[in-house]
Parts: sequence; structure tokens; C-alpha cells
Amino acid sequence: MKEEKQKTENRRWRSVSNILFALIFVGMLLYPFLRLDTTEVIDSETENRRMTMWPGFYPDGSYNEWYGHYVEDRVAFREEAVRVYMDSVYALFGEFAEKLHMYGKKQEIFPADEGYLAAYQHLATDEALIDDLVTYLDRSNRYLKQKHIPFVFLAGLDKKTVYPEYMPDDIHVDESRESIMENLSRKLDEKQVPYVIPVEEFRAAATRDENRIYNQTCDSAHWNENGLMLALSLLQDEIIKQQKEISGDTTLTPIRPELFKKKTETARLEFLSLPLTEEVPVYDLRKKQKKALVSEDGFIDTIEHIEGPYVMHLSCENAATDQTILVFGDSFLQSHMHLFCQQYHDVYGFGRQNYEHLQLYVETLQPDVVVFENAERAFVDDLYNYTNLAGVTYPGVQ
Repeated sequence: MKEEKQKTENRRWRSVSNILFALIFVGMLLYPFLRLDTTEVIDSETENRRMTMWPGFYPDGSYNEWYGHYVEDRVAFREEAVRVYMDSVYALFGEFAEKLHMYGKKQEIFPADEGYLAAYQHLATDEALIDDLVTYLDRSNRYLKQKHIPFVFLAGLDKKTVYPEYMPDDIHVDESRESIMENLSRKLDEKQVPYVIPVEEFRAAATRDENRIYNQTCDSAHWNENGLMLALSLLQDEIIKQQKEISGDTTLTPIRPELFKKKTETARLEFLSLPLTEEVPVYDLRKKQKKALVSEDGFIDTIEHIEGPYVMHLSCENAATDQTILVFGDSFLQSHMHLFCQQYHDVYGFGRQNYEHLQLYVETLQPDVVVFENAERAFVDDLYNYTNLAGVTYPGVQ
């Protein structure tokens, strides 16, 4: 009788423990969804993208797929789980578990997203999009010429464009088609818009291993500061040329690497926690110029602009001239705007998303020079969101 009672008791506890285990297990599955992050805008550092935003309610089912993406992107602990997965795959197999990186020849790392690869293959040259941008740049150039202000377009080139010999052999290029930069250069020439698209200059510099202009491992999406310095040198040369043509003279002088202090820093491969590092070049202002650099707050924020993209004003007391430069740009220039302080007394920077405000900024800030910088990869990425490029007009400009 006692043994039978004990068995009954044991069965009861097993049932309770099974129920508790099931509840805990179900709770663990549900908890991340109960903690769904409903913040309107979330930018993932690990995945280098903006997470899916709430599409609104559509009972007809047209957005059912997006509801799924929304939940997947916003469950609790997603960022941590993705990072652990990415780190684990690389640690075990030496491969990337995402499309942010891939290995080319000689251990060169490149971005691996579909748009980047299609552009390399010459399969993503959208002529309509390029035409819209060229229309905008042409009208902006003619408007600024009326005001005797030089205007120059600068392209932030992809690593694949400068180091194509390191791309994998199994990714074929359709040489019968124009690349994005070839198509853009041809159309800017037709409109006589001043530009710096330094494919040849970068490829010539890339043959010198001691002065790499894109890192082997870290930040494969951007040029390094050797590349930046070469781009700024070419840009300044074009600005000087345009200013002389418009005004007959200029107080500007060339920008050259020897005007800056060069050092190296250790950089880590982005998006992975593993210790994959590389020594990268860094250029800095000379001490006298750096000491006089002041970031002005308040006034610049009162000017109409799109929230999110960068907005800045640098006042550079010891600049070589008293000229002002207005720069529309992206991540290729954003963290390096201080280098313009070697030449320009005032440096105004706006994310290029503010392209429709160019006339407002010119009238308000009275710049001596205007630059529009655009990353090459934007032509397969965010430039599609600039839906009014061809619709921006200026007084007296057809």
C-alpha cells in the first residue's frame, strides 16, 4: 500500500514537472515575441541595415509578407543571436554567414550583397536613374554658374571598381555593357558638368602596395584614408580649375598628403566580434589647424533639413583661405569633413538626402564652392529613394 502511494506521488510530480517544463519552454519561445521592439526606426549595426518598419494595416493581405519580416526583425535578442551565429560560422569554417562580406583572391574582402555583385558584372546600370541624377547635377551646375560658384561632383568608388583583379573568377563581367561609372562619366561629359570619378587615378595608385587606397580586410565598403586623400587632392584640383575659369583667379591651393600628419591605427573587421584586425592609414590636421577647429552648434540645426542624415558646420580659424565650402555627401566624407579645414574657413556638410535644399543652403550660407559626393554603391541602393532628382529646378535654369 505504501509503495503504491509512493508511485502515485511520483507520477503526480512527474506530471507537474512535465507541465512546468512545457510552460517554461513555451515561455522561452514566446518571450522574445512578447518583448517585440516597436521603436519606429531601428538601424542594426550587426546587419548594417534598417530593420523592417511597420507597414500599416492592410486587411486585403497585400502586406502579409511584410508583417512576417517586421516580427522577424524586431524580436528580442535578435542582434545578439545574429552576432553569435556570424561569429560561430567564421570561427568554425572561416566563412561569412552574411552577405556583408566575401573573400576574393589573396584574402581580399569585398561586400557581397546582390546589388554590389550585379554592379560589378555590369548588370545593374540603370540608365533612367543615372539620367535623373545627371539632370539634377546639370541644373545645379548651371544655377551655381549664374552665381559664379564652382560646382563639382565627386564619386565615392567601390573597391571592386579599383581592385577588380581580386574579385573571384567565377563572378563574370559582361564587358559588352557599360558599368555605372562609365555611363555616368559619359553623360556628365555630354552635359559639361565638372566631376571627379577617379577610376584611372585610383587604379594607378592601387598598383603601389605600400600605399593601399582600400584596406585588405577592414571596411571594404569604403576607401581608406589614402584613398580619401587622393580623392580630396583630385577634387581640390578640379575646384581650383573651375574657380579660375569662373572668376579668373583663386586663393585656393592644392591639397596634398604632406600637408597633414599621417599615422596608422588598428582597425577591426566590422560586424564580427572576432579579433580580425588590420593596420590602416589615418590623416590628421596639423596641430595648429586642429586646435583652431570649432564645431558650431545651434545655427546649423535651424536650417531646414531632413532628420537623420548628418548636418554639420566646422569653423576653421587657421584655414589657408577665408573661403566657405558646402558639401553634400554620404559616409565616404561624413567622418572626414574636418580635413577640408586645411583650406576652407567654414565647412558646411549635409547628407546628400538634402539635395532638394541646395538653393536654400546657397542663399543662406553664401558658399564659395559647392560639392556633391555620391557613393558608387548608392546606384544600386538608396539613390532610388531620391524620387525628385529630375524635378528639382532653379530660377532661370531650364
